[in-house]
Amino acid sequence: MKYHHNVSDEICTKDSIASYLNKDSVSICQLLYFLDIDDIASYVERSYYADKDWHFRYKISSMIKLIVVKSFRNLSFEKTISTLTNQEAKLLYFEDENGTINLPSHATLHHFVKYRLGKEGFNEIMFRIGKKISRITKIRDLKTDSTPLEASRYDRYADYNPHYKCKMDKAHITMIGTLPIYMTHTKGAANDSPELKKHIDVLVKMGVDIDTYALDGGYDSFNNHADVWYKLKAKPVIAYSSDSKVHNEGTMKRIDHWVNKMWKIGGSIHMKYENKLRFLYENGRKKQVGMHLRNKNIEDEGFEEEYSKRAECERIHKNIKWTVKFDIRGMKNASKEMYSIMKFVTYQLLVTANLQNKVKQTNSFAKYV
Repeated sequence: MKYHHNVSDEICTKDSIASYLNKDSVSICQLLYFLDIDDIASYVERSYYADKDWHFRYKISSMIKLIVVKSFRNLSFEKTISTLTNQEAKLLYFEDENGTINLPSHATLHHFVKYRLGKEGFNEIMFRIGKKISRITKIRDLKTDSTPLEASRYDRYADYNPHYKCKMDKAHITMIGTLPIYMTHTKGAANDSPELKKHIDVLVKMGVDIDTYALDGGYDSFNNHADVWYKLKAKPVIAYSSDSKVHNEGTMKRIDHWVNKMWKIGGSIHMKYENKLRFLYENGRKKQVGMHLRNKNIEDEGFEEEYSKRAECERIHKNIKWTVKFDIRGMKNASKEMYSIMKFVTYQLLVTANLQNKVKQTNSFAKYV
């Protein structure tokens, strides 16, 4: 466990998160006290406060942690500030050099969320946290799945989804193991498969190092199989229907045929197996590569065991919804995406705090209030 020196006589002079793991009820600010986001705060200062030193009245890391408190406790901006105790304010570093508590007003916090950061800022913070998580963990299995963000039945902007039988938007969430690293927001009736390209492109930028990428049948396409293999260098573990058949064009005989047919541009049947697939992908035969990878899954006796890892999605989605109010009820249409991402970032930061302090139950926040 990491040890920290505290800022006030009201708190022990030396403390660690281990001191609170066996308690029944702990302030969420205590967990945030052990969260190190100085790198993210520095990025926000450089990108959103350029050449405006007079804006630095409050520490950026403290403001970000205050957003976490708001989302976790599901309070308005005004109540987030008014219900914060002096000790919690000290844990979030809102104490100045003279020992005076200096909290921002609720309007200042609202301005920081909606106008200083906005959707762009939260997207960038989400990316940086996801990159941090993917580098901290040693887990090597990835999965993406969507979950409903329920809306009021009177919301005229939300789509009705016949599968979930409610009005909703969708959150498409990518996790490494059980750790959330990226999310996109769409309308409630949007298809899942088109979102995968965005996630793959972001994962490439993050530099994730994985072995498998598990996806349900909604992502079953030859192009998705090929993109996962080529761009992420991972095995695509994508569910297929029970009546799926092996495609002849995806057999090794046909792979060799097309590699040999393009000998004028460098193709050769004497290439190594992976080089053949890469060559075809890069020369207009991506769909054939996807057919081949899907054929391998159909013939693989261990496929079901690898695909079973995707079952964690449902459990973690429920945990996110329990931890933060992960829906769009009562939100203005123009703000739905930003606030959904903000709440996802909140969950990411809580997970990161547990990871940094080597807490085994990474996704457990039941003790915090």
